[in-house]
Amino acid sequence: MEPMRRRGRRKRRTSLYLVMLVVGIFLATLIIQGAGLQADCRRLTAEKSQLEQKKKNLEKEQQKIVEKEKYMQTDKYIEDMAREKFGLVYDNEIIFKPADSE
Repeated sequence: MEPMRRRGRRKRRTSLYLVMLVVGIFLATLIIQGAGLQADCRRLTAEKSQLEQKKKNLEKEQQKIVEKEKYMQTDKYIEDMAREKFGLVYDNEIIFKPADSE
C-alpha cells in the first residue's frame, strides 16, 4: 500500500509542477506582451504629439493663406503690385534712386 501512496503523491506533485509551469509560461507571456504594449503606447503618444504640432503649424499656414487671399482682393494689393512690378507712381510723387557707386 505504501508504494501506491508514493505514486499518488508523485503523480499529484508532477501535476502540480506541470500546472505551475503552465501558469509561469502564461505569466511570462503576459509580462512580455505588456512590455511590448507599453513601448507601442509610448511610441504612439510621441507620434500623436508630433502630429498635433504639425496640425497647429498647418492651421497657422492656412490662416496666413486666407489672410493673403483677402489682401489680394483689395485695391491696396493692386496698387502695391503696380508699384513693385511696373514702377508706377502717382503724378505728385518723387522717386529717389540711390547713386551707383563705381
